[in-house]
Amino acid sequence: MDTKDFIKLFKKRRATVITITLFFVIIGLIITLIQPLKYSAKSRLLILQSNNSTDAYTVSKSNEYVGGLISEVIYSGSFLDSLEASSATFDRTYFNGSYKDNVKKWGETVFARSSGSTGVIDVEIYHTNPEEAKNIANAVNQLIISGQSPYKFDANQTKISIIDEPVVSSFPTKPNIPVNLAISLLAGFLASCSYIYLFPKERISEKIAKELFKEEKIIKHQAYQAPKIVPENLPIFTQTIEELPLDTLEITEPEVKTAHHFQGNISNVLGE
Repeated sequence: MDTKDFIKLFKKRRATVITITLFFVIIGLIITLIQPLKYSAKSRLLILQSNNSTDAYTVSKSNEYVGGLISEVIYSGSFLDSLEASSATFDRTYFNGSYKDNVKKWGETVFARSSGSTGVIDVEIYHTNPEEAKNIANAVNQLIISGQSPYKFDANQTKISIIDEPVVSSFPTKPNIPVNLAISLLAGFLASCSYIYLFPKERISEKIAKELFKEEKIIKHQAYQAPKIVPENLPIFTQTIEELPLDTLEITEPEVKTAHHFQGNISNVLGE
């Protein structure tokens, strides 16, 4: 099937494309809305290496290594255990499940990314309570700086400092509703195009639906009746019998009808 044929098919079955796309969008919207809304607390750390006897390239590569290592260690269950064992103030009941559940929940709570050779680490904490997100972000930063986390470093060679304190978002950032809807729309459009490409002929159900729709329109059209319009130029008689002249009135005696029967001759039948 070439491009022109597919375009013709797309125009012919655009109703199917719209239906499938809307289905994906509705599913994506439902999945998005059932998730809890979470605020984010963003902060940045800086890694400083002692360069007394090394060149800048070696320092940059060392910063890249340390930053990448810390970014991976933050997601571990050992880091969460060290965080809960610290003296930092935050709600520890938020992670009150099994070890497996806590690690999974912690992975959904924290996000860390190293900027490479610059030695800058971006740390984000997501929580349903904005104040609690800030508390956990401060606890994570202090644990990394103190060197009490699973990653141990030499304080004489490496120093980590905070360059941006945790900043809490004004509105929930998870789930990202516009992004999720855009992904659902794109996925639905691609799925609908694939469907009409793989099944170019209409299904029986689609034909039945179209026929029912046509019949329903015909029935509604037949059931509609135009309102009766009375001509405005018809004469209207409002004169009563008292107002008419006496000579125009013709008074006759009431006619006495006789009963007809089918006996005798034809004259008897006609009442003669």
